[in-house]
Amino acid sequence: MGSITRGRRSPHRGTIAVLAAVASIIPAVGWARSMVTIPYPITAVWPASVRFLRVDRDFPVIEKDDTAGYILFEYTDGPKPCRASLELISITDSEGRDATRLAVSIPALPRRYELMFLDKLGDKMRTDYGPPPPPPKPAPHKPDAGPPAPPPAPPSPPPQPFPLPKGWSE
Repeated sequence: MGSITRGRRSPHRGTIAVLAAVASIIPAVGWARSMVTIPYPITAVWPASVRFLRVDRDFPVIEKDDTAGYILFEYTDGPKPCRASLELISITDSEGRDATRLAVSIPALPRRYELMFLDKLGDKMRTDYGPPPPPPKPAPHKPDAGPPAPPPAPPSPPPQPFPLPKGWSE
């Protein structure tokens, strides 16, 4: 009888599978963030956000840049302190008013913490500034007067005298 040879199993095969599984999870965690649009201009949202973080929530602010529109801070309301970021983007909302898109990222915690944070910041905006400003009124629409009038005709040249046949005189 012939012997059956078994293939050797590579000792690295299991390691590669584990690394592939871990690599597929890491990008999802790194890009997690929650966004909301609030109908207040960024000029009002920026100072309210800084006050919310420093005064209302007592979160340590690590870095902030109003020109770039971001705040890095330490989120301390969860089970453990962790790094977080808040981005503010100036936009025009669907009703035509100046608005701000807020994007918060707390990668170490479940998404519900981000959503809770955004809800509380929205509540602060309504408390500090009242209801959002109304959308701008649309420009009055002029009724259609029909097709445009044709341009005026150019002036006609002065009449030229009719040449008289030979032998005729004036």
